Amino acid sequence: MRRFGLFFFLLACLISAPIQAQYIKWKEANTSSFLRLDFESQEIYRCTDGINWQFVRKAQFKNVIISDFLSTDRGVNEYPIPNTNQFYLTIHCTGQVYRLDKTTWEFQRIDHTFFRGANCRSFQFMRKGKLYTFGGYGFWQSTNILSEYNFKGGEWNSIQAEGDVPKSITFSPSGYCPTKDRFVTMANSKLNDTELHNTSEYDWNIYEFNFDNREFKIVGEVNLPVIKDFFAKDYSRNYLFNGRYMVMVDLVQHTYNWDSIFIIDVVDGYKVYRWKNPNRIHIRDGHSDESLERLTHLSGDTLVFTNAPTSYPYKTAGYAKIPITQIINESDYLGLITQDTWVNEFWKVGAIFAALIILILAISLVVVLRNRRKKQQLHVLLGENEKQFLDFMLLNYRQGYVSGHQIIAFFGKHKSSPESQRQFRSKLFENFTKAIGLIFPGKEVLDIQTDEKDQRMLVYRLHADMYDRLSRL
Repeated sequence: MRRFGLFFFLLACLISAPIQAQYIKWKEANTSSFLRLDFESQEIYRCTDGINWQFVRKAQFKNVIISDFLSTDRGVNEYPIPNTNQFYLTIHCTGQVYRLDKTTWEFQRIDHTFFRGANCRSFQFMRKGKLYTFGGYGFWQSTNILSEYNFKGGEWNSIQAEGDVPKSITFSPSGYCPTKDRFVTMANSKLNDTELHNTSEYDWNIYEFNFDNREFKIVGEVNLPVIKDFFAKDYSRNYLFNGRYMVMVDLVQHTYNWDSIFIIDVVDGYKVYRWKNPNRIHIRDGHSDESLERLTHLSGDTLVFTNAPTSYPYKTAGYAKIPITQIINESDYLGLITQDTWVNEFWKVGAIFAALIILILAISLVVVLRNRRKKQQLHVLLGENEKQFLDFMLLNYRQGYVSGHQIIAFFGKHKSSPESQRQFRSKLFENFTKAIGLIFPGKEVLDIQTDEKDQRMLVYRLHADMYDRLSRL
C-alpha cells in the first residue's frame, strides 16, 4: 500500500503541474537555505529558518514553458558552475535541465528531452563537470538505468555498465563519493507491481560504480542487524549524504522517548555509528508528508534541523546546527556495516567447519571405496603366486632390494634347475607387472637395479610410488 501511495503521489504531481499555479522547492548548494519558484507568478522566495519565505525577485524565463514544470519539493538539485554565479538545476521524473543565473535570476532550459515519470526519486549528482542520474522509480517499477547528460546535444545518454550491476537503484542510501570517485549504493528495494505485488525485494549488497571502466563491483553486504532492520522498516526515508557520511534519522521516541541518528562512514570502511541524542533534540525524519524546508538536512559536514516540532508559538523559527564530527564523537560505534551478530558469525563459522568436515569425510569415503575396488581387482587379477609375491615385496620393502635367489627360495624353487628358476622368475614378473599395470595404468611397478656385489645379478624392489599405493589397499 505504501508503494501505491507513493506512486499516486508522484502521478498527482505530474497531472496537476500544468493546471495549478504551483512551485518547485530546492536546497541551495553549499548553504542551509531553500528556494521556491512559483510558476504562474514567476516569483522566487528564499527560506532561511525553516518557516518563513522571503520574496527575492521575479524570475526571468528563457526557453521555458511553464506547463512543463513538475510541481515538487523533492528531487530538485542545484549544482554550481565553477567561477560563475550560475547553477544547473535538474528535476527528477522529467529529465529537465535548467541553467539559473542568480545575478539576474534567469531560468534557461538547456535540455531537449521530454519524458515524465520514468526516473522519479533518482539519484542525481555532478561529477567532474558532468551531470548524472542513476536509478529511480516510475511506471510501477524501480529501475537501474544510468545516464549522463550531454551538454552539446541537450539529451541524456544511457551508460552501459559492466560487472555486478544491481537490479535496482532506488529508495536506498546512495550517492556520489568524490574521495573515492565512486557512486555508492546499498540496501536497494526492487519494486515491480507485476512480479512482486504488495511486496518489496531487498538487495543487501553494497555496490560501488567505477566511472573509469564503467563497472559495478560488490564490496560487501549489509549484515549489521540494527542497520538492516532500519532499512527494512520503510523504503521511503529521506537518506542524507554529503559525499562521505550517510546520515539517517531514526524516530524511536515511542519506545525510548528520543530520536537517534545512524551515520555510515563510506570512506572509512563503512563504519557505523549511532548518536543517541543526549540533549533530546526533536529531529524530523524526512518522510514525504513534511515540507522540504523543515526536513533535517546536511550542509557540508554539518547537520541542520529545525529547532522545535512547531516553531510557533513555542519557539522562534530557525535552524540548529551540529557538526558531524561532534555527532560521531558523541556516538556509539556499532561496527562495520558488513559485520553480523556473533551468533550468526558463529553459525557461519560452524557451517564452514561442518562443510569442511563433510568434504573431508566425502573425500575419505571416495578414497576408501576406490581402494576397496582396486583391492578387489587385485584379488581377481593376481594368481596365487603373484599374491604371495606381492606380500613378499611389501614385507621386504623397508629392508631394501631382494635378489632373485631370495625370491626363488621364498617360493621353494631353489632345488630346481637354473633354467627352470629363470623361467619361473620371468613368468612371475611378467604376470605381476601386467596385472598391476591394469589397475594402475602408466605407473612403474618394479624398481630393478644391478646388484652392487655381483654386476651379473639383478635385485628387485617395488617402486616407491607403487609401494605407497599398494600399501594403502
